[in-house]
Amino acid sequence: MRYLSLLSLAALTGCASGDWAVSAWGEEYIEEGIPAEEFVDSCSASFERFSVEFAEASLRTPEEEIVGEVPVGRFELTEPGPQELGAVSVAPGTYDRVYYSIGSETEDSVQTAGTVTCGEASVAFDWSFNPSVRYRCLADAPLEVVVPEGGEVATQITIHGDHLFYDSLAGEGEELRGQAIVDADADADGVVTLAELEAVSVEDLGYPVGTHTEITNLADFIAQLVSGVGHVDGEGHCYVD
Repeated sequence: MRYLSLLSLAALTGCASGDWAVSAWGEEYIEEGIPAEEFVDSCSASFERFSVEFAEASLRTPEEEIVGEVPVGRFELTEPGPQELGAVSVAPGTYDRVYYSIGSETEDSVQTAGTVTCGEASVAFDWSFNPSVRYRCLADAPLEVVVPEGGEVATQITIHGDHLFYDSLAGEGEELRGQAIVDADADADGVVTLAELEAVSVEDLGYPVGTHTEITNLADFIAQLVSGVGHVDGEGHCYVD
């Protein structure tokens, strides 16, 4: 017998529907900055821009059929508060799979600019990256989307800007550090470029790369960190494809 999605069943049986609403938020770290007490080397960071382009956001059945999709696009996450991607009517019920993607076909999908301060030294940065990644947020995130009949349930795509300053790709024990970024300003012009970060050896810094043995410099290290900025409903973890 051919499998019918819950959305199809709702249409056939005339069942009432509910709404699944999706928003994106960069939390206070992107909006207000990351204070020195969060860094192990007493640095701090702030963002003037943190622009992310979402390519897809969908609610799915356990068989991974799409139940509903919401509009996507580019969002500037330094703007205060969660920003709505959109909402879609779906069959009432409990779902445990939310997928979303970051990517762009026209420009870098993640664009950041701001300042890192360590003691009396400050450097500006203006970095762009083009990750094309899908986040699969499942029940073990934990995640549960309960769509009420005639009502609405919300899911928040949460972007963690502090991940750009992690000192490890090993997947555990990460700390926030900024001194290596400040020190990378080789021409002392107050701006750290990705080209300058490419000259910094992560082995010399003692930054673990885990399974990413191909990564040898700080620019590529941070680019890999950018691929993991996506979470769901705050601290909910998602699998990255």
